[in-house]
Amino acid sequence: MTLRDARGTTEHATAQVLAQAAARSRTAAARERLLVRSGIVLLGVALLALWEFGAPLVVERRYVSSPSEVAARLAGLVLDGELWGHIGVTLGEAGAGYLIGIAVGLAAALILVAVPVLDEIAGPFLAAFYSIPKIALAPMFIMWFGLGLLPKVLLAALMVFLIVLANTVAGVRGISPGLVEVSRVMGARGARLVRTVVLPGAAPAVVASIRLTFSRAMVGAVLGEFIAATQGLGFLIVRSSRQFETATVFAGIVVVAVLVMLVNAVIRAVESRALPWCAQGPHG
Repeated sequence: MTLRDARGTTEHATAQVLAQAAARSRTAAARERLLVRSGIVLLGVALLALWEFGAPLVVERRYVSSPSEVAARLAGLVLDGELWGHIGVTLGEAGAGYLIGIAVGLAAALILVAVPVLDEIAGPFLAAFYSIPKIALAPMFIMWFGLGLLPKVLLAALMVFLIVLANTVAGVRGISPGLVEVSRVMGARGARLVRTVVLPGAAPAVVASIRLTFSRAMVGAVLGEFIAATQGLGFLIVRSSRQFETATVFAGIVVVAVLVMLVNAVIRAVESRALPWCAQGPHG
């Protein structure tokens, strides 16, 4: 056997070993995914069964309802068309607040980062504002801005604004000072420095905050509807709780959770297409 033949045989054997290792890795990964999904299904079924048959043994049945009753009530709300109007109102409030909060949060963060002395001045006030329970602001917003959509939109925007501001500032501060100095030496100044260094460096933190905050916008909108509203999922939940319609209360909660999950899935899909390098950000 020549040296070339021996080398070819070795390369072929190495390729076979690597292919077998890759196949075993794929099989193990598929088995793990199947195990996780099976565990999720089994845990979900167990929780539903516990709720259906176990909860009435501890709490009065009319106060906890049951999965079957909640499903029946949800179907009724869908069929009679009442649910769609509430969904439209809450989604409109949360969506508008979400977009406003992101825009204002990003702009404020860039201003604070660009003017360090302003960041130091505003810092104590922002820290104090963060510590205020947002639920305490809801009645004030209703008194100031009335019973319409505006207070709910502003409350949703506030919930988003605070998270986007904090994450963006932290992301910018996490950029290596050495990278910034090198970029300045290479001629990057002002808007060019922000566009080529600051924004890409802070992108993972910014994208993570954008991905996570729609749920906060929904919380703000529903919270405002809890206080004063004539439409929306929060109004549906509060009205039903006052009338002891427990199944409707749980149906409204389920709809809120499903909407948040669906919108988050859409945001993730858009993110993976538009910003694939950020799709596995710090909170991914």
